[in-house]
Amino acid sequence: MELENNIKICYRDTLMNQAVEEPVDVDITLPDYCPDIEKILKCTLTPQIFSRNISGGILEIEGASVIKVMYVDSICKALRTSQQVVPFTRAINIKDFPESHYLDTTTAVEYINCRALSPRRLVIKGAFSIKVELTAKQTTMVPSSNSFSSFQRKCCKKKYLDITAVTEETFNINETISVENKPPIESVVKSIVKICVNEHKSIDDKIMLKGEINLRMLYLSDLEKGETQCIDYMLPFTQIISCVGADDDTINNIICSLLSYDVKTNKDSEEKSVMLEARVNVSVVCYKEREQEFLTDAYSRDFSCDLKNKSVQMINSVREIKRNFIRKMDISSNDKAFAKIIDAYNETSSVSAKDDGGNITFMGKAGLCVIACDKEGIPFYIERTMDFTDKTDESYGNVISPCINVNSVSYRIKDENTIELRVEFNLSAFVLNGETNSFVEDVIVYEDKRVDKNNSALTLYFAEKGESLWDIAKRYYTDEMYIREDNELDEDVLQDKEMLIIRR
Repeated sequence: MELENNIKICYRDTLMNQAVEEPVDVDITLPDYCPDIEKILKCTLTPQIFSRNISGGILEIEGASVIKVMYVDSICKALRTSQQVVPFTRAINIKDFPESHYLDTTTAVEYINCRALSPRRLVIKGAFSIKVELTAKQTTMVPSSNSFSSFQRKCCKKKYLDITAVTEETFNINETISVENKPPIESVVKSIVKICVNEHKSIDDKIMLKGEINLRMLYLSDLEKGETQCIDYMLPFTQIISCVGADDDTINNIICSLLSYDVKTNKDSEEKSVMLEARVNVSVVCYKEREQEFLTDAYSRDFSCDLKNKSVQMINSVREIKRNFIRKMDISSNDKAFAKIIDAYNETSSVSAKDDGGNITFMGKAGLCVIACDKEGIPFYIERTMDFTDKTDESYGNVISPCINVNSVSYRIKDENTIELRVEFNLSAFVLNGETNSFVEDVIVYEDKRVDKNNSALTLYFAEKGESLWDIAKRYYTDEMYIREDNELDEDVLQDKEMLIIRR
């Protein structure tokens, strides 16, 4: 029969989720100003994404692999670094996508190996993965119950969350940080940049973000003596992004990720400063509460008919989880003594969620790094992995975008071979709870098959406890309202055995 599909339900759909591997194969010769290598402490690979363009079903990603080698030089026995930037371009086939979507591209280092062929020449082999996730706003249509006005109808009212917007926006953060109160920066050993959104508010198709970007930098202040200094700055930022469909009543799922960053020292200016350039991607999914009446069953009093049902996944609730917790871990240096700690920090971390007796438990790993000096003042490096769990009282659901950030790493020297690290974590995630419903999409009427009715005006029916008036009315091709009125019933389901009068 001809129906009006006049209830539009919008839902979130992951159209693509895949990872590709990008190899790194580099032969490095130290520049003339770098002293010879005596011992390699650490080799790091940091993939950065500069641009992402979609054209003709192809996603083109341009970026660079930043390779940094931390070593002890052969002259002063001091901490040194050498950096190499290797550009890359990757093309990935993607599916067709609707207008409302966001593209999440994240990188993860698979492995990195560094071998010294000579005191000035290094061979580096490694790989990193690029994970691409395409999330879109999809729609499904369900007929209104009013489309079946000529039938006996069983309806239900449903409250659910409808998706009003799926979008993304990329923006730049450029900050100049004064370091007048710090010793001079001769050479940057390492820099780590992290970003998080603390507050967000939506109004009139816009979302206002408030967050922080954290720069932690270790540098050499005296090249001859190998003296080091650490800078740790937390910079607030605000950003307004366009999001058609966002308003005061929407619940917003916001993911903020750092695509790339660059830290430069400004030595030409009279004012000592550091310039931070970061490229940030924000993806948004907006949910809004709706209430609609849907048809769950129907029949004709005159003709045989079949129902065509449609299965619809609906979101009942969305909630955001934010948690802070602290974990401690002892690290042993084995045969070396901790005479001085240069820096203790976190480079990589990951988290996932599991169902733990109906509640959510988060599990993850954090890579902890320590740069220290022994009693002779020679730097050495230790890296350990901290496994952590965080049991919550939150009821389990579909956990979306779990994210873990290490806010700080502090240390305490317990003895000359052992230090205790104190790690402060910040965890965030969105939890979706939903259900699958079956609604009537169409009624197929067989007009050549009239229903067989008893010629008597009334029928006595001995009903069992727990039978519903709807099922009884459907069986006798009558109206549920007649049964309710004739038998003076208020309930939909019988509480006891009962004799019912059923009229045609």
